Parts: sequence; structure tokens; C-alpha cells
Amino acid sequence: MQNIHVELTGKGVVTLLFTVALVLGVLALVWLLASPAWAIGIGAGLVLLVRGVFWLFKPHSE
Repeated sequence: MQNIHVELTGKGVVTLLFTVALVLGVLALVWLLASPAWAIGIGAGLVLLVRGVFWLFKPHSE
């Protein structure tokens, strides 16, 4: 079994916060320009995508 080591630096935290703010801004624009349903659907899809990535990297028992 392989272990994955991830280090979180200050620059990484700032990048993560900037990315989250950017995604929320885009979703707000979609909410205003298209419709709330589209923004909610895209947001739910992004949540499922992130959960899937975490599931892929989580160690599984064999």
C-alpha cells in the first residue's frame, strides 16, 4: 500500500481560498444571468466532483 503525503503551505491556503472565491463568484454570476437552478446544479456537480476526488485518494482496505 502506498501512502500519499501532502504538505499544506501558506501559499497553498491562499491559492485554495482564491479558488473558492473565484468559483463562488462564477456561481453568483450564473445565478444572476442564467437562473438559480443552473447555479445550484453546477454547485452540486462540483461538490460531487470534489467528493469523488477525495474518495479516489482515500486509502481503502483490501
